[in-house]
Amino acid sequence: MFGIGSKKKEVTVEKAGSLHLMIDDNEKLTITELTINGEINGTDLLLLREMAGYTVSGRHPNGALKRLDLKNAKFVPGGQAYAKSADGDCFIEEEDVIPVRAFRKCANLQVVILPESTKEIGGHAFERCVKLSSINMPEGLLTIGSRAFRKCYEIKSITIPSTVQTIEREAFAEDEKVGKIYMMPPTPPAISVNTFFALGVNNVKLTVPAGSAEVYKKNISWKKFKAIREA
Repeated sequence: MFGIGSKKKEVTVEKAGSLHLMIDDNEKLTITELTINGEINGTDLLLLREMAGYTVSGRHPNGALKRLDLKNAKFVPGGQAYAKSADGDCFIEEEDVIPVRAFRKCANLQVVILPESTKEIGGHAFERCVKLSSINMPEGLLTIGSRAFRKCYEIKSITIPSTVQTIEREAFAEDEKVGKIYMMPPTPPAISVNTFFALGVNNVKLTVPAGSAEVYKKNISWKKFKAIREA
């Protein structure tokens, strides 16, 4: 997928926190495509962030990870702090949630497949992943947090699973290349006035389920999209 020089690896994490036992120091910065099965915690996420180009202390220019397949993985509480925020260290505290700032500023990531068990994407989770062009969100997802995908400049289309109920403020703000949004929920999810800030809603094509166009067109938050059509 990523051409000559790509290095693929698939691992099964038998115990959360043990990813480093399967990916040693000699290869962690050379892997471009990684598939993970099993449970992962903050310690594992800390390693993944380094592989994708960002650490607790800042940018890591040597990270090579571009494609991350977590379809059969599961986030669980525990492990080390994996990032910092204005409020202090970030730890994974909830199961089946992509944690706050999980991959924020991981500039090398291009493709991410989220765990099938994901119920929520935390705030700022993929913010400023400037090369991210494809994100696969699973059915069962309920909430997309604030600024989750803000400033992901390479995303051109967004598919929202049918189970999503809430998309919080600035979740997709400033994703300037987005031209198509595919909505699977027949009932419009709750959004903020700036969920899609600076997206050019006059030009974005919003595709909704058959029989749902009028519901979206009458919704005070969604009717600002001028090109609404049914699948």
